[in-house]
Amino acid sequence: MFDIGFFELIVIGVLALLVLGPERLPKAARTTGVWIGRIKQSFSAIQQEVNQQLHMEEMQRQLDENRQKLEETLRKQEQMMTDSKPPEAPAGDPDSRPSVSSPADQAVASHDVASGQSSSAPVQTSSKMDDSLFGSTPSERKG
Repeated sequence: MFDIGFFELIVIGVLALLVLGPERLPKAARTTGVWIGRIKQSFSAIQQEVNQQLHMEEMQRQLDENRQKLEETLRKQEQMMTDSKPPEAPAGDPDSRPSVSSPADQAVASHDVASGQSSSAPVQTSSKMDDSLFGSTPSERKG
């Protein structure tokens, strides 16, 4: 900031001693030291606040970039899911399985596949049965 060497400080001290005198010089030095300390503290607080704000802006920018990447990946995955629908089996195929729509249907279908059984009629589960067992709201599930 300022380029003040030792010789300049000696000159300022001698001038202050001549102008203020030996009685008022210690009090003036303490007052000057207090003011310099307050100024340094203020500059330090301002610098810390600016650094913190810059850090927050950088974090917000990274968050926005990550959010955009995530949304782009999600859109790509959704597009892939809609583009790649599973091929439907012909109606006369004996190995064709009915579509599995609920978790209970999936469990029955996987059990049939594991045991080697083939059910000729699709397994029907009612959503009311699922709701009554597990509840459709958190309060019903607890009770």
